[in-house]
Amino acid sequence: MPVNLFTLFMAFLKAGGLTIGNGYAIVEPLRHALVSENKWLTEENFSADLAIVQAMPGIFSLNLAICLGKRIYGRRGMAAALTGTLLPAFVILIVLATCFESVRHFPAVETFLKGARPAIVAAVLLPCLKMWRHSGIVLSTVWIPVGAALAIVLLGVSPTYIIIALTALGLLYGFLVRADS
Repeated sequence: MPVNLFTLFMAFLKAGGLTIGNGYAIVEPLRHALVSENKWLTEENFSADLAIVQAMPGIFSLNLAICLGKRIYGRRGMAAALTGTLLPAFVILIVLATCFESVRHFPAVETFLKGARPAIVAAVLLPCLKMWRHSGIVLSTVWIPVGAALAIVLLGVSPTYIIIALTALGLLYGFLVRADS
């Protein structure tokens, strides 16, 4: 399908509406719309942009919309993608802010919110599993995140120290080991 601002906006509006702007839950609907359905991006381009966005500070879903929108249609595509991603969450926020206090104790609302929790977990877990499959992570490299998580949970090490140490080790590896190759 040819790219125009309206179709780009609608792809991000649909993904933003399905996930209500929630970080990693937006990945799979966007992958489907941009790579599989419309073929505006290749799987490699999508995965590369996803990796870049994960390293960026800020709100993940907005950064992803900006990055992908710009790649697909330039600055105007960036604006269309960002607007499409933000609009559903903004509308829902306005509606909830005006009426939530009066309906939050209704049994149906409480039941819905409790039932939505597993769906939210699944919506975040699925893109993580797909990213794992395309990431090239093997058993020889999985010890780093597992070791970091264990150090945080069991030993009480600050994540800041782990990030600093892993950055220093990565730089050292890059300068010493890769320089010999």
